[in-house]
Amino acid sequence: MTTRTTGIALAGLAALMTAGNAGAQVFGSPDPGNRDGRWDVYGTLRAVLGEEVTFDGGSKIDSESDLGFGFGFGYNFTDHLLVGGELTWSNVDYEGTLRSADTPAEPDQRISGEYDAFGVAANVTYHFLKGPFTPYVSASLGYVWVDTNIADGPPELGCWWDPWFGQVCALFQDTKDESAVTYGIGAGLRWEFTRGWFARVGYDERFTDIGKANGTPGFGSVRFDLGSRF
Repeated sequence: MTTRTTGIALAGLAALMTAGNAGAQVFGSPDPGNRDGRWDVYGTLRAVLGEEVTFDGGSKIDSESDLGFGFGFGYNFTDHLLVGGELTWSNVDYEGTLRSADTPAEPDQRISGEYDAFGVAANVTYHFLKGPFTPYVSASLGYVWVDTNIADGPPELGCWWDPWFGQVCALFQDTKDESAVTYGIGAGLRWEFTRGWFARVGYDERFTDIGKANGTPGFGSVRFDLGSRF
């Protein structure tokens, strides 16, 4: 994880703690295990596991395992049922092989780079037990935007008027992006270790409907969540 990413994650965690403490002051900190009628807010750190994706014509991409993070919220309709939403972001390195479409075929071309993925999803979580320590299962449905950071045209010169420096010009270049529907399942353990605070560890598998990919690739991740309940 880059220094910038770490800084964003720490800032988000600080905001989460501030929001949780404010909510606890307004609504009161519930006893561990008393989820019914309470809100959850949390930050999540994910170890996104590497995956191979093949495309039409035989080209493929091998993504490396990397770290991502996100934020989520939800409302506990009962001690068992939580319904909420989540925002996630990850920056993933990859290597790939491009197959030639010529006849006769040219040698394969190797590529490498990194892509940024930003996702938004609604999720439903079921807690098996009422107490402060419980296993859970979850299901999600959402959308993901991927910036491949691969140039999608020649560089262009853009100029604008800066209020302090006057006219400023710089080169910029569009990059190829992709958006797709995602759906997934997950399971793990939740521990409400003190009044108003909880931690979760689990595994998620999210399937993404990528254009021109063979099948529907699944991307696994191990997650750790730290949150506040109020």
